[in-house]
Amino acid sequence: MRLIGIRTVLKCICIALIAVGVGVTGCGYRFAGDPGDTPFPPELKTIVLESAINNTTVRGIETEFTNALRSEFALGTRLKQVASGGDLQMKTQIVSFEDTPSAYRADGKEATRIGTLTVRCSLQKSDTHKELWKKDFSASQTYDVTDSIAETLSNRRRAISRMIKDLIPRIHRSLYDSF
Repeated sequence: MRLIGIRTVLKCICIALIAVGVGVTGCGYRFAGDPGDTPFPPELKTIVLESAINNTTVRGIETEFTNALRSEFALGTRLKQVASGGDLQMKTQIVSFEDTPSAYRADGKEATRIGTLTVRCSLQKSDTHKELWKKDFSASQTYDVTDSIAETLSNRRRAISRMIKDLIPRIHRSLYDSF
């Protein structure tokens, strides 16, 4: 009697596995990001990633942003990066960095601030200057405020670096998803 129960359970498990297999293959599910997959027309092969324009008072973030964007594109795109003369041009502008107090200590002094970095990106064809894609992105990060100005500024800088690391893959994915 017990042997019959085990066989029945095994049959049910096999049927369930077959049903899941048929369901997954029948629904068109596939893995995205195959090497040949690209939303861009085949004649668009090269891209110029222009240096970001920094409209904030925070010095140097445009260099970090541009380097991170170029690294992201080098790792995960069919488009070949070129210094000039590409089929496409990507322009980025660091529009703003705003930070505001987010928490206070018992003595009334700031404990943390929240910084928000806003970036505007656009993609255009080099030959026609036609804008193909444009989008704004924002990221926020909190950082500690201390009695030392230097330490607080260092904390802010690390928060900005984390925001850039958050923004770059989002920009890259959005470009491919929205094109």
